[in-house]
Amino acid sequence: MTTALKNNSFDTFIDEEVSLIGELNQQRTAQLTEYSKRFLDNRFPLAKGSHSDVCSYVVYFKHVLAFFEDGTTTGLLKPAQFVAMSGHKDEPESIVLQDEGAHVEITFNAKGTIGSKDKAGIDDIQVQTSQRDITAANDEQSQWFSLMRSDTQVVTDKRGQTRCNYRTGPKEFTDKNGNEYRIN
Repeated sequence: MTTALKNNSFDTFIDEEVSLIGELNQQRTAQLTEYSKRFLDNRFPLAKGSHSDVCSYVVYFKHVLAFFEDGTTTGLLKPAQFVAMSGHKDEPESIVLQDEGAHVEITFNAKGTIGSKDKAGIDDIQVQTSQRDITAANDEQSQWFSLMRSDTQVVTDKRGQTRCNYRTGPKEFTDKNGNEYRIN
C-alpha cells in the first residue's frame, strides 16, 4: 500500500510540474509574440493602429490590408514594403515585407502551435539576416532566424562565436505583380 501511495504522490507531482512547465511555455510564447509584433510596428508600421490588434491580413490588389476586430482596415504606412506572398490573396500562407534590403516573412497558420493562440493566426515571423551561407556549389543562400519559434536557440559556430540558430536556403513566393519572387 505504501508503494501505491508513493506512486500516486509522484504522479501528482509530475502532473503539477508538467502543468507548470506548460504555463511557462505559454507565457514565453506570449512574450515572444508581443515582442515580434512590436518589431513589426517599428520596422513595418501600419498607417493606423498596431500589428498587435490585427485579427487578419489579406492581399488586396498590390497591397496588404490589416483587419481589426471592429471591422476597420488599414494598410502599411509604406505600402512599397510589401513585396511578395504565398498562398491565396484572401488567406495568405505568408506575406513578405522588405526594409532596407532585408526581408521579413510573416507566416500564418491558425492551427499551428503559435498561430492557434494568435488572433491573426501568425505562426512565425522570420527575419533574413545580412550574413550569407556559402554552399558547396558556391551559391550564396540567405540565413533566416525566427523571432517566435522555440527552436531558435543560441548556438556556438565553428569559430567559437555565439549566435542565433538559423535556417538557410532559397524561398519562393509570388510578388505583388503575380510573378515569381525568389530569395536566395
